[in-house]
Amino acid sequence: MTPSHPATPDSPDAREAPRPAAARGFGGRWRALPLTAQLLILGMLVSLLWFLTARLASDRQEAATLDRNERRAELRRADESMSRMGTALLRLSRAHLAFLATGRPAFLDEVAGEHVSFEVASAQLVAEGGRPWLARATRELADTLRLWVDSAHLPAVRRRQQVGLRAFESGSPDAVRILAGTGLMARLLERQAAVQRELRRERDAVVLESEQAEAREAWDSLVIRIAALAVFVLLLTLIMRLVGRAMGQVVDAARALEAGHYREAHFPSASQAPNLETAQLAATFEQLASSIEQRERQLQDDIEKLTELERLKRDFVSTVSHELRTPLTSIRGALGLILGGKVGDVPPRGLDLLQIAKLNTDRLIRLINDILDVEKMDSGQIEVRRDRLHLRPLVQTTLAGIEAFAREHGTEVRLVSPPEADVEIVGDADRIVQVFTNLVSNAVKYSPDSGVVDVSITVDGDRVSVRVRDHGPGIAPEFAGRIFGRFQQSADPAMHRSGGTGLGLSIAKAIVELHGGRIGFESAEGGGTVFWVTLPAVAPLERVADPRRAILIIEDDPSMRDVLVAQFESLARPIPVQSAEAAQALLEREEVAAIIVDPGLPGMDGLAFARWIRKSERHRKMPMFLYSAREFDPDELRASGIRAADAFVKSRDSEQILFERMRHELAKQAPGAAPAGPERR
Repeated sequence: MTPSHPATPDSPDAREAPRPAAARGFGGRWRALPLTAQLLILGMLVSLLWFLTARLASDRQEAATLDRNERRAELRRADESMSRMGTALLRLSRAHLAFLATGRPAFLDEVAGEHVSFEVASAQLVAEGGRPWLARATRELADTLRLWVDSAHLPAVRRRQQVGLRAFESGSPDAVRILAGTGLMARLLERQAAVQRELRRERDAVVLESEQAEAREAWDSLVIRIAALAVFVLLLTLIMRLVGRAMGQVVDAARALEAGHYREAHFPSASQAPNLETAQLAATFEQLASSIEQRERQLQDDIEKLTELERLKRDFVSTVSHELRTPLTSIRGALGLILGGKVGDVPPRGLDLLQIAKLNTDRLIRLINDILDVEKMDSGQIEVRRDRLHLRPLVQTTLAGIEAFAREHGTEVRLVSPPEADVEIVGDADRIVQVFTNLVSNAVKYSPDSGVVDVSITVDGDRVSVRVRDHGPGIAPEFAGRIFGRFQQSADPAMHRSGGTGLGLSIAKAIVELHGGRIGFESAEGGGTVFWVTLPAVAPLERVADPRRAILIIEDDPSMRDVLVAQFESLARPIPVQSAEAAQALLEREEVAAIIVDPGLPGMDGLAFARWIRKSERHRKMPMFLYSAREFDPDELRASGIRAADAFVKSRDSEQILFERMRHELAKQAPGAAPAGPERR
């Protein structure tokens, strides 16, 4: 189908599709009707047929139902009367015996009353007259009761009144008479029960007959309804087949539209549509096909433009961030060495200025890392290493790194947990320090002047919690629900003592969840807020490192080489070289415990050197750590024989993190040390 005259939604053609062409005779007029009118006509015809047949059956069923109900009512009344007779006999017998035992006149009154009740019930049964056998049985019961009264009850009452209870001593004629009267009463009760059972059997038979008749009537009614429904379904099927045939064409055309094959979409013509709605639907779809084709073409152009813009943005952010990393890392390392006294004493004023420079360098690096982390989260590429780490040193590293920032804000940061509050965890040390740094720096920013921020470590079984408590103004309720969102900052001006991007808590939450932990906050008692992080703990591992083992450092940047040598000289014996070729020559004559390599080397690059190591029979199991200015794809690292967990980024992973990882590796190589972590490929 090729749309030749696309219609807009407000055009007359779109509002009202052409009606089917009126053919001669009834068929043409029928197709010109709307579907609702066709169904209404069919429904009226079937309803009329249904009404006439149902009316005839209903009159016949109503008369039969009235007769059955009358019979059931008579039997129910007879059963109730017979039950009253039985009850009266039981009470009369008990009252008779009670009088003989006690002599109390009240029991004689009860006997008389129950006798009257029996006579009234029996009279009602006889008066019904509908069942001769029941009337005969009722008269027999009444005669037997009168016999009992004359032969047993009245003589016993007179003897009891004249002689008293001794008249009925065992073996006396009066006692024998009482026993005979008791037997007569028992036979009377047995006969009454037999009559009532027979009455109930007849009642059950009538109920069963009534139920069977009702079932037959229901079946007859169902057959009538099914017949009427069958006629309706037959007629409806004829209509639906015509509608379905037209709808099938519409569905096929819609599938062609979905697949983008607009010229293959063919709709039924107005003259072939079985009703008005189908004709309108076909015309509307035909107009829709043309509109979709035009809009999809425009949308595709917009998507291509947006994709190109997104690619340019990612390339720009990635390029600028990576280009800034190496010089910033060198600056931070050099400032750290100077502040650490590696080059001699520095005047106090100079130390303060250097500390400010290092602080702002760290802030700039964190900003770059936050932007890159957000980019990774958006693309689903954020990863964490799985190293065994002691938690307390990570917290101490965090506090040491934040000390100058806290001093600038006039805030004291304290680790209030005892030294034994420590546990090993599995994770990415630098990422965990990133989380703690964010929480502690936020606590410092929102603490009052001369305030205190307390950091505590709590071990609970296989979980460990780090809590950061400040004494600031707290978190407003309207902001609490979105505090971990991206670019979220409080609207309260008093909360903005320092600037920020609003990314820190969002990134921290993602990192903690990647480590299998949880992060949250709560109001602190006495004011302020407590942020907490819970992580899974692992069993401790004994570590013994040999400080005289050699570490080969391959780095062509002199400043970074000096930083790494200074960093590792307390752990082992660092051997620095500036090229992969020099490293190859050194490995021929000296044993080393591990290698740190920069991939951006002159000549043979670091990844090519790593492949050479893995092919060497002598050195293929050598621990090797990549310390680069940019991140590498895991597949690229794997092809070079380096695990993703052993690849560190200079601006993201501090030298302290690399130091901890190296110390862990040397501990595994120490004699008698237990294996830690998965086997190296």
